[in-house]
Amino acid sequence: MGKKHKKKEKEEKNSKSLVEKTALCDDCGRYFNRELSWLKFNERILEEARNIRNPLLERVAFLGIVAGNLDEFFMVRVPAYQRGATRQSDEFEEVVGSRTQLEMIYDRTIFMMRIASWVWAKELKPELEKEGIVFQKYAKISESEKHTLRKELSAILAETPVNIIRGDRFQDIEQNDYLKGMGLLAKSDQGLAVIPLQDILDKYGRYAKVGKRKVSYLFREDVLRKNYDLFLPGESTSAVVPIRITRDSDLNLKGDDADDLISAIKAAPETLAKKLPSRLETEQWLPFGYTTHLVDALSLLPELVYDVPSPLGLADLKKFPVTRPELKFSAYEPSLPVGLANTREIFSHLADRDIMLFTPYNSFDGLVNFLNAAANDDAVQKIQMTLYRLGSESPVVAALIAAAKNGKDVTVVIELKASFDEEENFQWATTLAENGVTVIHGFPGLKVHAKCCLVTRLEDDKPVRYGTVSTGNYNAKTAKIYSDISLFTADSSICRDISLLFSHLAGEEKKPEYKQLIVSPYFMEDQLLSLIKRETEHHKAGSHGYIALKTNSLTHRPIINALYEASNAGVKIDLIVRGICMLRPGVPNLSENIRVTSVVGRFLEHSRIFYFRNDGDEQVFIGSPDMMSRNLKRRVEIICPVHDRRIKNVIVNKILPTFIHDSVQGYVLQHNGVYLPPKHLASHTGSQQQFIEMRSVWW
Repeated sequence: MGKKHKKKEKEEKNSKSLVEKTALCDDCGRYFNRELSWLKFNERILEEARNIRNPLLERVAFLGIVAGNLDEFFMVRVPAYQRGATRQSDEFEEVVGSRTQLEMIYDRTIFMMRIASWVWAKELKPELEKEGIVFQKYAKISESEKHTLRKELSAILAETPVNIIRGDRFQDIEQNDYLKGMGLLAKSDQGLAVIPLQDILDKYGRYAKVGKRKVSYLFREDVLRKNYDLFLPGESTSAVVPIRITRDSDLNLKGDDADDLISAIKAAPETLAKKLPSRLETEQWLPFGYTTHLVDALSLLPELVYDVPSPLGLADLKKFPVTRPELKFSAYEPSLPVGLANTREIFSHLADRDIMLFTPYNSFDGLVNFLNAAANDDAVQKIQMTLYRLGSESPVVAALIAAAKNGKDVTVVIELKASFDEEENFQWATTLAENGVTVIHGFPGLKVHAKCCLVTRLEDDKPVRYGTVSTGNYNAKTAKIYSDISLFTADSSICRDISLLFSHLAGEEKKPEYKQLIVSPYFMEDQLLSLIKRETEHHKAGSHGYIALKTNSLTHRPIINALYEASNAGVKIDLIVRGICMLRPGVPNLSENIRVTSVVGRFLEHSRIFYFRNDGDEQVFIGSPDMMSRNLKRRVEIICPVHDRRIKNVIVNKILPTFIHDSVQGYVLQHNGVYLPPKHLASHTGSQQQFIEMRSVWW
């Protein structure tokens, strides 16, 4: 590494905060750059890995999340720029050519990756060692331990053969080799060779135990590297170094025909094998030019080659091999709203009033109970549900299958075009269909991202509907770590609209007219703009205009421009934007009345909330969309009003203010792109911990 890089890292190590030292730009115009804003979000997660208020193993997990997020960034976003997609939509910032964007990405990403490596080596590893969790270097373990590891490796190679890629200039690295993940680059008397390791690491794990100590480990690639002769027997090798390759892994499924989508999912391995590499990671100490032939063979631009300190692939820290409860966040028992606790009484409770489920503070069992109640209730005739990401195990699927076997008419709309979950969704769709459930594979030309369910019961010989709308996926695993809100209701007008949506998705209703729901891509943008404009007009007429929006991302320029106009009119606006925010707050004559907070903590903030003061007649909505062009234009999304006064009061007076004024987990965005870190006052409690403490007393 050059002297300039060493000096830069030294300066960063002595700084108070990575977040305080970085900015997107001094003069970014009306919008921040989308990709740099996302990278800033990942920097905030990196700050949580450095935050000593967090338990040690949680800090390790945060560091793994940072690396995993970057992996996905290079699997989806960066390939778009490789293909030159700088002006496909509002999501791609307008710059002069794709290379310019890649250069900006490189500058921020290499900086972040090197800081992450430093955090692992200098902050987390020493703390782990104090707790008796030791990561060894191969050179420092005993000869007996080396012999045992070599013996284990020989057995592994007997079960998992490795296809070594050779050639003076790697002419035989073809796209169908699908070289991805960790590998070794070896230089021997037979020339250069690439030894793929990812299959071994996937099968046997990244961590190799050492000796009799249960908490002593090596990274397995170190064992593989030091025993390279098992891969290259009889060769004299001068250097063996680890490398890591990321590839474009976005299937980008298109087309209207379900059979075509299914065929594309089945062919995914062959499709991905033809995708271009999007990043090469090497160890920082490698001599200049050592990887030149490999870079050329992979057709990589210089901005896609990243040299960082070892170990490579820190995303595997998310699968850390040690579980020590005292080094994790304190466990708690999620509560259940009374109306969702007893399956025999759920529908009678809903007939009286709406119910809110706020996971993970409330248990996901509330939704499962709702479905099981429908499955086992003789009066229930029909169940309709949208499914997007279900996870590897699903009590939701079990309940739907039970309902079908009990003679209910069960229909699910399962979206196959869910990035990275396509194959899993297809398997669930197959399982549901085989068990009597009617399956609709998405919707022609659009991705179905809406989260809703409708149950129809026969009461006094009349059909009565009960519905639920959620901000998050019906996934039992992520419901424990994602913060989401679900509304359960028997409101006839809302349930009517949900029924119309299902008729539309089934192709029965061509142009539904919704009275309560706001549905994309049909007029959602117009209706949101109208709500913002109405608040602006109220303020001009003398009312104290106020808007609060909570979303994961804000990139859609018409929405941003409408918020700017409202701010200029004097409307006070609080935005809680977890990730990407292209809006510049606090700029005179543009956005001086807008405040943006990003809450990063134990749980992933995933709920979307929309609040408008509306001249005292407050309106509150929850829904599935982020404020992005793809959500408003190219997906089926729903935003649902909250009518119940108790629930509205909880959202307006407890949930939103707690997020907005979070001085422990809330990062506040400045006009120049800097996120001011929270003050971490010892006497204060973060929003998520407050929600844990109040989870049983919402009303």
